[in-house]
Amino acid sequence: MKRSLAIFSALTILLLIQPVSSRAQPLTQRDWLVNLVNGLGWSFGLPDAPTDRDYLAIVGGVRYLRLEAEEHVRREDKISFKKHLVFGDFSGESWVSGIARPTTAHIDFLLPISGRYQLRARILRPGHRFMVGGTELTADGGNQFATVNVGQVDLVAGPNVIEIGLPANGAVDFVELQAPPYPAIEPVGGWRLDEPLTRADLAATAIRTLQLHTVLPPAGEPATLEAEKILTEGGTTEVTDTRLLGAASDGQWVRARGQKTEATLTFIPPQDGIYRLYVRGTGRISISLDGADPTDLTFAPYLEQRLLGTVPLSKRPHRLRCTLAPRTGLDSIVLQKLSTSPEAFLVLAGLDSGDPPGPRDVDRTLELLTRFLPPR
Repeated sequence: MKRSLAIFSALTILLLIQPVSSRAQPLTQRDWLVNLVNGLGWSFGLPDAPTDRDYLAIVGGVRYLRLEAEEHVRREDKISFKKHLVFGDFSGESWVSGIARPTTAHIDFLLPISGRYQLRARILRPGHRFMVGGTELTADGGNQFATVNVGQVDLVAGPNVIEIGLPANGAVDFVELQAPPYPAIEPVGGWRLDEPLTRADLAATAIRTLQLHTVLPPAGEPATLEAEKILTEGGTTEVTDTRLLGAASDGQWVRARGQKTEATLTFIPPQDGIYRLYVRGTGRISISLDGADPTDLTFAPYLEQRLLGTVPLSKRPHRLRCTLAPRTGLDSIVLQKLSTSPEAFLVLAGLDSGDPPGPRDVDRTLELLTRFLPPR
């Protein structure tokens, strides 16, 4: 809380100071986007001649790459390109085949955002070796193409290479890198790059960059989703109506039996937005949202509600993977949407709409962001 108050105070002071010069050419959202990425040191993830799309990929926060081997492999490697379906389906135009003895294929790619990524690959035959980001991993395929989890690797934004040691007659179709997304950094309503920059744009992007969107005010009534109705993988759980641990919100809840088990809840939010996500349950439960690192929640020995986190959610299926200790359980999840109106961001930043921001406002905002920027 002290950190949030300090940031809000600094944001208000820096953005309220309004220079009277340099107003001849209004700034656009594109000007701010380029300054934001470059000023925060995120330009390492840009190609030599970046386009709007490259800048938007960095602030968008999505951390997923699918690398078709035939598009990214070095042509001087001792490999060949094949298209037949003898070993099963493949994606893209072709797949990369090794030779009659072990060889190495180099997959070059540009990574927009740093982080720890899960590496997956679609490979043929056992005995593959992957060297990436200073980490060596091994993986085995079969007699048909199969997608396998190779392991986790720490990567920095910018040019990278995956060295794949192919076994004799081995092959690779594609490589995937995936990490949990960061909250998107964008003005209210998304980026409209040719539009004039407003102070609401500065406030919204600054607050999202500093990850202070968690303290936005609620918008509307919360939505309650019953666990027994959105349970898609139940493990050894059971649906019960017992009231010994308190009354369930809709009369029933999902309970683990006498052994540890896993359950998956799949839900679709009412609309795109930022949500406070609450879980109502009992006992010790480890919960992962959409493949992110799990969060351990310890509930009372009766049904109670706890905050899992404040997260951006789109109107699409999301998965809560829950590991339940014996005799624990889940009753419901609650989604409380937060206000993301221009007024909400301006109030949170302590600003009014004012005059359009100028270059010095951009510089001051970047100074604030670099001072309080959380790890990314």
